Amino acid sequence: MLEVEIGDDLIVQFLRCEKYNIQEAFSRLKNLIQLKRDHMEMFTGQKYEIISKTCIYNIATFLPYRCPDGCAIFHVCLDNWFPDEFSVVELKRVGAIMLLQVFQDLMTQVNGLKAIINAKSNPLRHLKYCSFQNLYLMYHGSQLCIPGKFHSYHVVNMSFTARFCLQLMKTILPEELKRKIHIHDSTEELLDHFPVEIIPEEYGGQLDRYDITGWLKKVMDPEELEKLGGKFTNL
Repeated sequence: MLEVEIGDDLIVQFLRCEKYNIQEAFSRLKNLIQLKRDHMEMFTGQKYEIISKTCIYNIATFLPYRCPDGCAIFHVCLDNWFPDEFSVVELKRVGAIMLLQVFQDLMTQVNGLKAIINAKSNPLRHLKYCSFQNLYLMYHGSQLCIPGKFHSYHVVNMSFTARFCLQLMKTILPEELKRKIHIHDSTEELLDHFPVEIIPEEYGGQLDRYDITGWLKKVMDPEELEKLGGKFTNL
């Protein structure tokens, strides 16, 4: 039987997320612990030389600068993901590392996240991984298990793959979440929501190359990974 050790820092993160509503914070924390029990493969076996590809090839990363309101920006480029080279399991590990470790930062704990999703996709490459189980895991993990919240999702280059996923999940997404999703007709529309200085050049912004592998290496220290989602020990 496994026992879980939860550090004080993680407890405070969940309390801040729910504005010190103890019941809501504890419910979210229990969700995370259960997620780790059910999907241990997401929380073990991580190797920096593999996970770092998500930043090097711009699959899923954080932009280096915050919004004026203090939100950190999570950036996803679906078309840069080649499942034959970077497996679904590795992608799930990336999600767990990034969406938990980013909340070690106090400003992110307080202000939360926004997401820019470049949904351009080759359906022949991606559709077979868009099962309801995978999509629900993505929803459940990012909405109900992390110690922080996304305030908005900005989708550009809407593709058949993305429309299929959205349609499949439509019946279970709460109205509050649906209102957070903004589907833009052009990439330049992002500049109506974000300062031009912090948006990558590919979207009409002024942000040139950036590299967060230094941050990733730090949060992937073995001691940090052992505590990810709570430290499990044998009774």
